[in-house]
Amino acid sequence: MQVIANNPVAQSAWSRAQGDPVSQPVDCAAITRRQIELFDPDILYFTDIVVFDSRFIRALKKRPTLVSGWRGFPSPNGTDWSEFDVVLTSFDRIMTEAEALGASASARFHPGFPEDCPVLTDSRNVQWDVVFSGTVTHQHTRRIAILDMIAQLSADPAGGFSFGLFMPDVSALPPHVQALNQGARWADDMLRTLRNARIVINVDVDAFGNQPPNMRLIEATGAGAFLMTPYHPELSNFFEPGVEVETFRTENELISKLLYYVDNPDKCDEIARNGQSRCLKDHGLRARTEWFKDILVGALNEKLTQS
Repeated sequence: MQVIANNPVAQSAWSRAQGDPVSQPVDCAAITRRQIELFDPDILYFTDIVVFDSRFIRALKKRPTLVSGWRGFPSPNGTDWSEFDVVLTSFDRIMTEAEALGASASARFHPGFPEDCPVLTDSRNVQWDVVFSGTVTHQHTRRIAILDMIAQLSADPAGGFSFGLFMPDVSALPPHVQALNQGARWADDMLRTLRNARIVINVDVDAFGNQPPNMRLIEATGAGAFLMTPYHPELSNFFEPGVEVETFRTENELISKLLYYVDNPDKCDEIARNGQSRCLKDHGLRARTEWFKDILVGALNEKLTQS
């Protein structure tokens, strides 16, 4: 059973179908709790283990045999994972955090790209030279600085490129960068936006030290975009720098390469094709699904053996 727990429309519709009263505003957490209790799963898995941390688990009438979840962003003070049997993540920082917040175990897991994504059959129509799609918070200081720098350069006639920003909230950005925002893009619309960019910029949260793979690394390459991403020694485990993605270590290197590739679109297209081929071959969702199943079934069997 899959639940979109933060969708009040779907959650209230489900609740009404059960004959339950629906409060206003909709209490999505309470409805999610009832869904879990009615479904009575052996394995409970969350993709938001801050909203649904141990306090939520302890409020359930019956604890599932295995409680697990994913985290790919630093957690706020006061988060409690002591009820979690295993936390999945791509990042060393979260593996350390999982232990500190009380989780019994953590496991490495990486995102994947759906091979049957309908965007892959779309013709590619480049609408922007440079695109960033995502969010900014106080934990994205380098991202903010880079977006500011690109925005200023794109406004200079000597820069010679267009810059599209696609964000749900630009309040953390300087006013001249906010003015470039085209609004948020979600799901397939976001993938189409990446696909129709000449160059996609990726900058992860500060605390992770550019360790791959964040979601954008997989999403952009899978959609067929040319991606420029910060260098990290582990990146070559996922994509070959200079062949399947392009990298930068400093802001000056980013600008130098950005201007080079704007002037050499054939190079962009070649690397984009290579990156997409590698993504679908090695980082597709089918293989990730098998890996995910192995992690959770293995953890469940271990828990049953111990009990």
